[in-house]
Amino acid sequence: MLAKIKEALMGDLPAFAADPIGFVETRTLGQPAPVPVQLGPKKAVLVATPSAFRHVLVDGRDRYGKGSEQARLRPLLGDGLITASGDRWKAARDAVKSSFGGASLQQGIGMAMGVLCQETAMLAAREGELLDLHALMGELTMKMVVAALFHARMDTQQSAAVYGAGVVAHERLTETMWRAIDLDMLLPTRKHRRFKSAIRTLETHIAAFLSNPCGPLAALTPLQQQFGPAVLRDEAMTMLVAGFETTAMAAAWLVYILAARPDLVDWLRPEAEGASNGGWGLDPARLRDLPRCKAMVQEVLRLYPSTWWVARQALTDDVIDGTSVPKGATILLSPWALHRQPAHWAEPSVFNPQRFIDTVPDKFAFVPFGMGPRTCVGAQLALAELTALAVMMVSAFDLIPESGQVERLRPVGGVTLGPPTRGLKIRISTRKAARIAA
Repeated sequence: MLAKIKEALMGDLPAFAADPIGFVETRTLGQPAPVPVQLGPKKAVLVATPSAFRHVLVDGRDRYGKGSEQARLRPLLGDGLITASGDRWKAARDAVKSSFGGASLQQGIGMAMGVLCQETAMLAAREGELLDLHALMGELTMKMVVAALFHARMDTQQSAAVYGAGVVAHERLTETMWRAIDLDMLLPTRKHRRFKSAIRTLETHIAAFLSNPCGPLAALTPLQQQFGPAVLRDEAMTMLVAGFETTAMAAAWLVYILAARPDLVDWLRPEAEGASNGGWGLDPARLRDLPRCKAMVQEVLRLYPSTWWVARQALTDDVIDGTSVPKGATILLSPWALHRQPAHWAEPSVFNPQRFIDTVPDKFAFVPFGMGPRTCVGAQLALAELTALAVMMVSAFDLIPESGQVERLRPVGGVTLGPPTRGLKIRISTRKAARIAA
């Protein structure tokens, strides 16, 4: 009797919370329409087809608002681009748009490439050491984001402190994301105090960027008159945390797959060495003509999208591909499942970057940065960073995997895609050709 009562109250929530990715895969792969589920008191609909993505995020977007799940991010991000809506979101989006395109984007990419080349040369000193890719890529991409967006530099001590605080915040938000009531956020528990301490650490480091706003922050400065001084804090926090966390996880998978798949290294290396002159240098202008490196990055983003879910809330009753959606229902859109649908991808579980050279994917079937008006504003910067990373890693190093076969490594589905429980670890050996070129 108690089991039946629990099932009636909790529905699918226990199974979802135990393994979010596995739950979504089991319910959606091969299904032609959205799938209704019951997550505790919430009615929810799982979305994992191109037509349903298009309906919710593009054609019928006025019928859907931000999901309550994103509100759980506000203690960290405030009302930044990820969590804001309405006039506040539109004003900020319009203000920063020019900073992520044209000459401003190229300037940012150039500054990020300078950091990457310097960090790659420093990495050579760690030859033979066991490297945790989540930490290594977390600190590297953070330094690149800070250079590109805030026109500043972080030293190793600063990046380690910010990375550590980011990990604490991410773990805490992942732990509480799907709870009906988060008591830890209401009571002064040890976990809550640790979370608040992590936020203070992040705020301390972004204070320097706020005192001399450059790039996107300079464009946002006039909005303080309309929305108050917190607008700069919230957008700086969003750009820092979202900018490095999502790119870092994609970078970690990219490098580990290269370590585990020497055939892909052989496939990429001639192109990469041509762009890096066989050593530590890299001309940002050459990133535009690297089809194999670009395809490698795209395939990583297909199978391991850092933003593996997006939430919306139905503002009115609706029907999506024949599935009834009641007003107030939570819509969980999963790029992870969308990118694995057998109806839209040949051998969807096989890592094969050649697919992006042979064909152009349906733009509604491949959405690593979202789609519609809320497409990630930093998508082009992230693609450039990841492409450059592929170039530098295969040109400078031989990579040795230390966490086993990549096919057996399962990421953890949290606020964003998390590393496998055993981690992603490698060792490096500096290539003779790179030593000569340096």
